[in-house]
Amino acid sequence: MPRLQELQKDKSFRLRLILVCLGVALFVSAIYVVVSYRLSSDLGIEAETVSLHRQTMLFHAELVEADNEATQRLNHLIELTYLNDHVRTELLYVEVHGDALDWSLNHNMTFSQITIIKEKIHTKTSQNKPSSPMSMANGLEKLDGEHFLWQVVEGQGYSIIMIEAASSVDAALSLIAKRLSITSFIVFWLALWLAITLSSWIAKRVQGKNDVLAKLATYDSLTGLPNRLYLINMMQSIMPETPAVYEKKAHETPLETPNRGCLFAIDLDKFKEVNDTFGHSSGDLLLKEVSQKLALTLNPTQTIMRIGGDEFIIWAPDLEIEEAHKLAQKLIDVCNEPIVIHKLSINTGASIGLAHYPSHAKDAESLMVCADIAMYEAKQKHSGWSIFSERNTQLGHQRLRLRADLESALSERQIKFYYQPKVELNSGNIIGVEALARWYHPTDGILAPVHFIDLIEQSGRVQEFGRYVIQSAIQQLALWKTQGLSTPIAINLSPYNLLDPDLLDFTLALLKQHSIVTKQLEIELIESSTSINIDNIASHLNDFKRAGITLAIDDFGTGMSSLSYISNIKVNNIKIDRSFIRDIEDGANKKAIVSAAITLATSFDCHAIAEGIETKTQADILIKMGCLYGQGYYYAKPMPTNEIEALLLSNASLPL
Repeated sequence: MPRLQELQKDKSFRLRLILVCLGVALFVSAIYVVVSYRLSSDLGIEAETVSLHRQTMLFHAELVEADNEATQRLNHLIELTYLNDHVRTELLYVEVHGDALDWSLNHNMTFSQITIIKEKIHTKTSQNKPSSPMSMANGLEKLDGEHFLWQVVEGQGYSIIMIEAASSVDAALSLIAKRLSITSFIVFWLALWLAITLSSWIAKRVQGKNDVLAKLATYDSLTGLPNRLYLINMMQSIMPETPAVYEKKAHETPLETPNRGCLFAIDLDKFKEVNDTFGHSSGDLLLKEVSQKLALTLNPTQTIMRIGGDEFIIWAPDLEIEEAHKLAQKLIDVCNEPIVIHKLSINTGASIGLAHYPSHAKDAESLMVCADIAMYEAKQKHSGWSIFSERNTQLGHQRLRLRADLESALSERQIKFYYQPKVELNSGNIIGVEALARWYHPTDGILAPVHFIDLIEQSGRVQEFGRYVIQSAIQQLALWKTQGLSTPIAINLSPYNLLDPDLLDFTLALLKQHSIVTKQLEIELIESSTSINIDNIASHLNDFKRAGITLAIDDFGTGMSSLSYISNIKVNNIKIDRSFIRDIEDGANKKAIVSAAITLATSFDCHAIAEGIETKTQADILIKMGCLYGQGYYYAKPMPTNEIEALLLSNASLPL
């Protein structure tokens, strides 16, 4: 789970930013001072070296031209030219050698200084003896804390050595150092001001971005509602046992802790159908509309959050269970209100699970699990809403375990089929069978579809399961064909299966492979599901019918679709739901509905098949009403393959 503390305001960020800026400024200033000082030093030394070289060359030229007046000329030149031009020079040594001439001048240099420097000059000049008649060399030596420049010129019978203290260089470097210090001080304060200004601007920008990221992390971008992370964060302030999403700062004030509250888990019943039928944009529109309606239903103390897909959470503090019942029903009514999408009025419906704090759980995660388990029970029972109980916990654990076992259920073909006969009511002759899935679970035993069909749809493997059912039915038809049986098999498919673009080709290829006549396979669809997908799946259904496959609407009468929708589905059979057959003996309203369904089937040129016939009286009433076909426990219960084969091979009429 993301850590929100990474997006919280960091008070030390600006200080760290200032220190970094100052560090960079000091580093740049230091580089600037060092480079400037070195450059100035090199330029100063080079200037004095050039000057000394010129003076030495002047001496040499004068000596060459002086002939017999060399000593007098040197004294005059030193006195009038060199010393007058270099009054700053406190240390000076000049040495001249030539034919019958050995002359030297020492101005304030010690004997040891002259000796050491001359040794160094000798060492360097002897290593680089030139081949030309005229040679020159120069250098810089540091001795006793002083810098000494020297120049040697040899040629045309004379050798001159001049040594002087580079006092002007030291003075220039001292001046440069002072100026650079002032410049560095000014640069430092400019950098400090810039660092403070820049850090303030960057800190505000960064915190602004963090605030945006925090909102993105805790709010749903589609509906604008808070999300799961927001819920956990909020619950951590309310419920002490909820693990913290981030460590709270000392200055943060926790929310007022309620003594009780209720959590509602809401799941829209038909969202996936809208998404698959009309596309994600329509699904998004549906979610926005529903979220707005739910939000308007709540009072200011109650919070609605979207935690993913079509799932919502509502936290209602200080709400007792009795009050929660009323709110749950109110939310169900809101979700049952039709929403118009693409000029089609869609009734989404919802299943709601309710959990109470602290009686059901004392932390947010556990409370959400309890609410989710209760929601699943409501979805299974089609009860609208349900409240958590300890029995729900066992069902929830089983649900999680079964979800994990789905892979092996399909790959190992653990899902097998029971078959219930469909009969001609007048004669009891079997006209076909309906295949009903059963999961032969390794530990839980034989499970009815109510335990796993929803799991398959929610797992995204509904189309894979649809092909699994078709393949199993066709293989069974092929096996029966070898036994001389030609009984049609009806299979139940979800409308989601018809969204598989290659399903018809897959089915026809299997029928051809096993040499099965297409009319021996019947597809039954639930009317309450087909109603929302009518415009999208009608063409797919017609393709199946044109291929010769029998079509039927299952559980007719339970959906809220209009007659105009039903008229668009060109089916062969309409199966009247068992809820209308039950108590048909005493219910005038149910008789009227069944009669209308039979008349409707006749008008659409298809057969009416009654489901759930449990008594002879019900069968007789249906026969009188004109219903010719039916199925139910009165004739036979769903049975495994070996039993239905024995029944079909006996060619017996039902009931036995």
